[in-house]
Amino acid sequence: MNRPLAAQRALHSVGPLLLLALLPLAAALAACDGGGEAAGGAPPPAPPELSHGVLRVGSDIPFLPFASFPEGATTPAGIDVDVAQALGEELGVTADFQDLDVDSRIPSLEAGEVDAIISAMTITEARRQRIDFIPYFRGGTGILVPRGNPTGIRVDYHLCLHTVAVQDRTIQLDQLNALNTGLCAGDVKIHIKAFEQHSQAVAELLAGGADAVLADYPQALNDVVLSAGSVQVIDFQIHPVIYGIGVRRGSPELKQALTQALIAIMKDGTYDAIMKRWGARAGAWKQVAS
Repeated sequence: MNRPLAAQRALHSVGPLLLLALLPLAAALAACDGGGEAAGGAPPPAPPELSHGVLRVGSDIPFLPFASFPEGATTPAGIDVDVAQALGEELGVTADFQDLDVDSRIPSLEAGEVDAIISAMTITEARRQRIDFIPYFRGGTGILVPRGNPTGIRVDYHLCLHTVAVQDRTIQLDQLNALNTGLCAGDVKIHIKAFEQHSQAVAELLAGGADAVLADYPQALNDVVLSAGSVQVIDFQIHPVIYGIGVRRGSPELKQALTQALIAIMKDGTYDAIMKRWGARAGAWKQVAS
C-alpha cells in the first residue's frame, strides 16, 4: 500500500476528477430531496441487476480492516462489508461478497460477474476510463498514538519535537522528512526512528520508545485491532485519496440507486456509526450528504 510521495500527491490533487465524480451525486441528492422521484412524479426505474434480490459485490479479501474473514467465520467482516450490507438493506436486497484479487476486480465487473466493487479502491483517472465511481471513503497516511493520546497529537505539525517511528523506505518516511524541512524545521524537528518492518515501529510505540507511528491509514486501523486497543488512530490524515464504489459503465440505474442509498445511510447516521465502529472517522466521506 505504500506509494512514492510524488504519486500520492498526484492522487491527492484530483480536484477536477472529484468534481466529475460528484456531478451525479449532486443530481441524485436533488432527486432524493425531491422525494426520490424522477421528473413528472414517476419513481426511477429499478436496477435490473437487483431483480433477484441480491447485490453481488466484488472485493479483495482479506484487506483489513475493510474485508476479512474472522477466525472460524465463513462470512466476511469489515468497513466495506458493513457499508455494502447497509446499502443492501436500504435497497431491499442482500449484499453477497465475492472474493476477487486486485487485478481481477475491474475485469469481473466489466464481464458482469459482479454488480459492484466495494474494495477500498482508489479513484484514478485510468480506472475512470473503464468504470464509474461513487466516492465513499478517504484513505491516506494515518497517525498512530498510544491509547488516550497522552501527547495530544491532533494534526501532522503536532509531531514536531516528538519521536516518531516509521517503516524505512516508505512514503511515510518521506512525509516525515518533508515535515522536518518545512513545518518542523530548525529547533522543532521530529526525531525519526526508521525500522525495517512496520511491526517493529508499532512495537517501539507500544514499548514507549516513540510518541507516534506513521502508516497507511488502513494499516493503522488494523494495528488498533491487532493491539486490542492499546493504540489508536487520530482523526486526521496526511494526503488522503478517495476510495470509490465501482459500477459498470452500462449500469446507470444501479449507480443512481447506490448513490441514493449511500446518501440515505449518511443522512440517517448509519454510515457514521460504521466509521465509528471501526475507528475510521477520519476516513468518513462527507460530500455526498453536504
